Amino acid sequence: MKRSNRTMQAHIPTPKLRIKVKKLYDNNVEETFTTDNILEYSKIEDVGPPSGELAASYVSLNEQQILNYENTDNYQFPYISRPLLDNVEEVLINDDESLANDEPLFDTIDEVLLDDYESNVSDIEEGLDNSVLEEGSFDFEGFSDIITNIRQIRKWRNRLPLAKVNEHSVPLSKYRTPSTYESTKKAFTISPLIHLERILNNPILMPKMYFGPGVVTDEKQEFWHGELWQDSLMFGEHKIKKDNEAGDFLICYEQSSTFICRVRGIVVDEINNNSLKLKVDQIISHDDLPNCHLTDNRHTRGNGNELWLVEGKTNLVNPENIAQRIIVWMCDMPEPEVYDFYIKEIIYRFNNRWKFRDITMRHQLPCEYITLTPPPQHLPVLKIFLDIYVDDFGTYRNVYHSLGGVYIQLGNMPLTLRKQLKNHFLIGFVPFGAKFNDFIEPVLQDIKRLEKGLIMQTLNGNAFVIGSIGCVTADLPQGNDIADVKRHNAKYGCRSCNVPNDQYTNIDYNYIKNARFHQQTEKQFIEIKSQHSKIDRERLATKYGLLIEPGPFKMLKWDRHLQIPQDPYHSMAGKARTLLEGTFNIFNTNGENAFIEYWKNIEKPSHWYRMPNPVRYRQSFMFSDVLRLTMLMPFVLRRFLKPYHIKKEVLNNWNMEQNIKQNSAVLKLCTCWAIEAKVLKLAFSNTMTESVYQELQELLKREYEILIQLFSDNFTNLPNLHVNVHLLQHARNFATLLNTAVGVKEMVHRIFKKMVPHMNCKVIELDLTKRYNTLQALRHLIDGWTDPRFSTRTNALNNINTDPILRTIFSGWYATESLSITINNQKNVEDERDDSITVCHDENFIDISFSNKWNNKKVRSMGLSKKLDADHPFFRDLYEAYTGFLDSKATLLNKNLEFYGSITYTVIKSNQDNIQIKLRVGDVVELCEESEGIAYAKMASIFRHQANNGKYYAFFSFNWFQATNTMDPVLECPFYNIQKPEESRWFQIFPINFINHIPYVHFVHNCTNLCNVEHDETNRGYILNKFYYNAV
Repeated sequence: MKRSNRTMQAHIPTPKLRIKVKKLYDNNVEETFTTDNILEYSKIEDVGPPSGELAASYVSLNEQQILNYENTDNYQFPYISRPLLDNVEEVLINDDESLANDEPLFDTIDEVLLDDYESNVSDIEEGLDNSVLEEGSFDFEGFSDIITNIRQIRKWRNRLPLAKVNEHSVPLSKYRTPSTYESTKKAFTISPLIHLERILNNPILMPKMYFGPGVVTDEKQEFWHGELWQDSLMFGEHKIKKDNEAGDFLICYEQSSTFICRVRGIVVDEINNNSLKLKVDQIISHDDLPNCHLTDNRHTRGNGNELWLVEGKTNLVNPENIAQRIIVWMCDMPEPEVYDFYIKEIIYRFNNRWKFRDITMRHQLPCEYITLTPPPQHLPVLKIFLDIYVDDFGTYRNVYHSLGGVYIQLGNMPLTLRKQLKNHFLIGFVPFGAKFNDFIEPVLQDIKRLEKGLIMQTLNGNAFVIGSIGCVTADLPQGNDIADVKRHNAKYGCRSCNVPNDQYTNIDYNYIKNARFHQQTEKQFIEIKSQHSKIDRERLATKYGLLIEPGPFKMLKWDRHLQIPQDPYHSMAGKARTLLEGTFNIFNTNGENAFIEYWKNIEKPSHWYRMPNPVRYRQSFMFSDVLRLTMLMPFVLRRFLKPYHIKKEVLNNWNMEQNIKQNSAVLKLCTCWAIEAKVLKLAFSNTMTESVYQELQELLKREYEILIQLFSDNFTNLPNLHVNVHLLQHARNFATLLNTAVGVKEMVHRIFKKMVPHMNCKVIELDLTKRYNTLQALRHLIDGWTDPRFSTRTNALNNINTDPILRTIFSGWYATESLSITINNQKNVEDERDDSITVCHDENFIDISFSNKWNNKKVRSMGLSKKLDADHPFFRDLYEAYTGFLDSKATLLNKNLEFYGSITYTVIKSNQDNIQIKLRVGDVVELCEESEGIAYAKMASIFRHQANNGKYYAFFSFNWFQATNTMDPVLECPFYNIQKPEESRWFQIFPINFINHIPYVHFVHNCTNLCNVEHDETNRGYILNKFYYNAV
């Protein structure tokens, strides 16, 4: 696009339904309890495949569904025929003849909408009587024959393909529960195999999932771009030729020379035409060793047969360049009878210096401790990356009763799917007072069976499905528990390295050499177990920083120290909160008052909810509030902070200990917050490149140095600051830090917490699980998933999938109203609304609605008029918009305009989820400009105009920002000048299809001394906030 002769590119997106159900709740209704056909787990005695009663319980689920196998000699592969479904109770089956006759789930759309009403109105499952339903009012247009019989509603629910809910008993801790509690309680889980089977048959999800080798690309975003996927034979590819696989040592050609390398895995080189290549470690001889002095004995020992493994330097090799395979003995492995070379040491880089360490101190490749069962040759192989999320949340507002939510995601889904709440699949809730390890054991048994391989029917036919846990995301304490490591207040409480707690922030501590290695941890557990007394076991466990015995995850094929990354969300936001506390503690009263004054007036993104006073109420801030505040803190401090706003004792202490003068103290504090804001934005980037990795490493180092310098009392030996040294490797392992952050995952808790007030709270874990079960069954059916209990004959649910309006009511994690539906159905709204429909010349822009209509006084105060003046530049720009973009060159007959404060519309994009956009006057947007690249503009007005064809079209009026090519020296953010009202060299009016994505850009006013409560209008200077991003 060009700002002068505007020609812009537009995009495309899906529709939303305008149906609203009024919800009525009755807390006095008696509960009518029905289960979801609960299947009971037997007690698990070992870590092997299910046997005895446990195996029998699975066979009772469906004798032809899932079986395990031990070897590939004359066996019949385990087979999951379509569904691990919730077997509807026999009483209900006999009651409903349609099930036996293969009739559709729902005959009419009335049944569908009412069932969705049932799933939204939570009291229905607790037994609303008919009188309550009859009092309900519905806004369904065209549906007047809604049935109000609760029995019929329940019958419809039980006809859904509900997932099997399993039950097993877990012991309760008497120290965490009231004395009136029993010693055990029932826990309810949904097997991950059920979720997996349904996902693989979901026509919306399955085509978008990735099953293949790791991918080497410039911009890393997905799990398969990370090193863990590339190196693991559980998720990626480990063979490229019959004789070449991961773990092999090769001699390869490179131009006119040769080199020795070790194969880590097989990858797709996206940079080079998606060709398959070998990802290899570099191996060097003594002649190539860096920093090797003549005084050491490395050049004489081994008689020339010793080699060194270089860590952190991988290369890609074409299979055609392989010269030969050789045998190399890694000295931490059993010694082979014959070998060509041996490796006793690893060379690595730490603090910009090359160092050596013993070969025993390394992370083994997955191919060294994992053996895959050969799949059947006639079936495709699908490898599944499981991401388990564990976190506790408070169930009630005023009573402490926490539940442990356990969810699962598939790393095979792209980020756009994984960040949707509906694609966080519930495993179950750890009951209050129970231990996570007791709860998770039956689930891990299912994952253990998946590691051995299962034949499943998928959307594309039968496939051999194999998979395991790719990563476990949890906060710092719970992550340590799952990794079998003591918590951070212990002597050795880091799950990634053996750092003592008094050296958490020692920059010289070698966390690479002293890392925790999975094979060493296993030996330490064996040593702990061999002790004869409990005191000796506890003493040894304390020495190693481990729990006395490993948890149930030990049965899986994984590396606990690599696959339980430190959570960047809690660690980074925790650092920001500590910095916030430290900053406000150094302000005197004048500083606090000045901060509040400038905080009130600084420009905040319009979609942010109003935050309370940070000085007084900062202790109540959630992490998302802290992250948002961090984006603005550098600008607030830069505006007002002077030396007299800081306590004198703090300035004197900085001067004496750090040699920071009073005049430079303010700049130092602003620089500190600027670095913190940069680190947070970079850490939560959707994509990362090699240059971003390097920048992140440098910024983390600068952050550590300045935090220790200014706030040593707050940050010395803080575990959150120690996590900095591990974040870069986590980012490389999983492509980005965002992939292992729990910011979005914690939003799932909010969904369940909103359900709690509408339940009887007797068996809250089961109630929430049943609710989720119903909604996910509807979700899969609406996505086009075929219920295998019936014929594929079309029913009303399948019709919704093709209806662009009705389908919207079910889009999202649960049946909810879209934003535009909420606006259009609001009652008692003061704003006048016109029933005339607004359209866009681009048919992919639909569901256009306005709010906050401006009256004449408001229009005049903005320097505008509701009547078009042919001599005004506004008329010229509108005519140019009709001519250039709507292909209408006729004279504008209608002179009336309608102005609004905000607009909402939906953009339909092919093969992608719909984008719902809401814009307000004053928002800043980014547009593609042909000559400048990215151009920024402020929304001056939103209006609609009736064209000559009688249709209403929506338009934006922009005030453009002009770059000054200068930058703030402290914040390193560029300055811009906004267009003056009298300037007319740039076109200002454009149709709404120019904004086809949610804008993520923010500007703040470059205030001077003339800006007090309100900004000086003559000052046209603004600063682009380069720290702004979507926090959650």
